[in-house]
Amino acid sequence: MADNPINNKSLSIRVCSNGLSFCTYAPGQEEPFDYKVVEVNHTISLAANLKEALMNEPMLKQPYQRVNVLVATPHFTTVPVAAFQKEDVQDVYHLVFPKDGPQHVSYNVLRRSGIAIVFGMDKNIRQLLLDDFPRARFYASSSTLIEFFGEKSLFGPGKKMFAYLHEKEMTLYVFDQGRMLFVNTFDAVSAADLQYYILNVWKELGLDQVDDSLFVVGDMEERVAELSEKIKYFLLHVTVIDRSEDFKDRLTMGNHFIPYDLQTLLICGF
Repeated sequence: MADNPINNKSLSIRVCSNGLSFCTYAPGQEEPFDYKVVEVNHTISLAANLKEALMNEPMLKQPYQRVNVLVATPHFTTVPVAAFQKEDVQDVYHLVFPKDGPQHVSYNVLRRSGIAIVFGMDKNIRQLLLDDFPRARFYASSSTLIEFFGEKSLFGPGKKMFAYLHEKEMTLYVFDQGRMLFVNTFDAVSAADLQYYILNVWKELGLDQVDDSLFVVGDMEERVAELSEKIKYFLLHVTVIDRSEDFKDRLTMGNHFIPYDLQTLLICGF
C-alpha cells in the first residue's frame, strides 16, 4: 500500500512581534511548498489573531507528521553547551532580560555550534499552539541561522559577518571558521543606522577591512541592496547572499516570499 502523502507533510509556523505566517511542505509534490501570511488585526493581541487563524485557516486544520514553530525574537541569549543546565534557563533569561513580563522560556541546544540558545515567547501563543499541535517543536529564529551561517563560514578564508535584515531589525552573526564570535539584534531600518551598527561591531571585534568578509541577506530586498552598496565604501569583501544559489539543491528553490530564517529551518534538519 502506498504511503498516504499527508503522513509526510509538515507545517512550519513563524511567529514574530507583529505577524504570523505558515508554510507547509509536502515532499514528492510538484509544488511542495505552500506559504501564507496572516493579515494581522493590530487592534487585538497577536495571541487573539493566532486564535482566529487556528479556528478559520484551512492550512491549520490538516493533520501533519511534524509541526515546527519558529519564534523570531530579539529576546534570546547564548550559553556554552559545556556550561548549560536546562534547570537554569529561567534564571539565565531573566538575568539578561529583567524587565520582560511573563514569558515561557525555551531553549535549543546547538551541538554543532557548541552553544545553547535560551529564548522567551508569549505564554498565551505557546499554549494556543500546543492545544492544537501537542507535539509542536519550538525554535528561535537565531538557532536555525547560527547553524546555517556557521556551516557557510567554513568556506573561504578569514572571519565572516552575516547581516540578516528582517521586519524592522537587523541581526548580526560573526564567525571564525565555524566558531561563533558574536550575535545580537539591533532595531534599525535606515541604511545609515544599519551601516553604523555593522561598522561599530566590526571595529569592536577587530575584524579586518581587507581580509574579512560581510554577507548581507534579508526579507527586505531594497534595504539589502541599499546597505550593500553604501557599505562597500568601507569594506572590501561585501556579498549579497543569493537565495537561489543558497538553496538550489535544498528544495526551497530560493523562494523570496518565504522568510530566510524559515527557509533555513526547513533545510537545517532540526
